[in-house]
Amino acid sequence: MRTGSYTTDELSRFHHFCNMYQCRHTREFVVHRIFTACFRLHPAQLINLAIRYHVRSIFPFTFQQLAETPIPEITHVHQELMGNEVFLNIVYVQAALNHHRQIIAAEEPKILMHLNDCQDPTGCNKDWHGVWWNGMGWFLLDGRNPQPYTDAVKCFKKLKFGRVSEGCKELIFKLLDQGAAFHHTEHFISEACHLLVKKLVFEP
Repeated sequence: MRTGSYTTDELSRFHHFCNMYQCRHTREFVVHRIFTACFRLHPAQLINLAIRYHVRSIFPFTFQQLAETPIPEITHVHQELMGNEVFLNIVYVQAALNHHRQIIAAEEPKILMHLNDCQDPTGCNKDWHGVWWNGMGWFLLDGRNPQPYTDAVKCFKKLKFGRVSEGCKELIFKLLDQGAAFHHTEHFISEACHLLVKKLVFEP
C-alpha cells in the first residue's frame, strides 16, 4: 500500500473495504491518512467520513471547525455532506454562542474590591466600564472581524485604562484569564459534539 496522497474517494473506498472485511490494520492506516489529509479537506467532508465509516476520532476537531465557520460560508453541498442533524446543531450552537458573546460584551466583570493603589474608586469604575464596552465590546462584536475570546482578551490588555489603577487592572486580568464565562465556548461545543457522536457515530 502506497504512502503518498490519497483522494477522498480513495480513502472512502479503503474504509468501506476495511468495514466489510474487518481489516483492523488497514483501517488504522486509512484513519491515519485521513488525519494527514484533514487540512486539505473541507470539515463537511471529514464529518461525512466520520459518520459514514464510524470514525469517532475525526469528529471533535472537525465539529469545532464547523462551529467556527460562518453559516453563509457553508454551501448546500456542505450541508448535504454533513447531514441535516449536524447542520442544525451547527446553526443552534452558533446562535447560542453569539448570544453568549453579546452578554459578555455588554456586561463587564465588576470590580468588587478596589486595591490600595486605587485613589479614585468611582473614576476607576467609570473608566473600566467605558474601556470594556469600547474595547472588549468592539473586539467581540465587530461585524467584519469578530475576535475569538482569547484573541479579544490579548488585544484588550493592550488598551489604555484611564483612571483604572494598576492593582485593579491586574486583578481583573486574572479574573479574565481564569473566568468560566470565557471558557463557555469550548465547553458548549464539546458537549454538543459529544451528544452527536453518541447518536451518529458507532465505533466498530
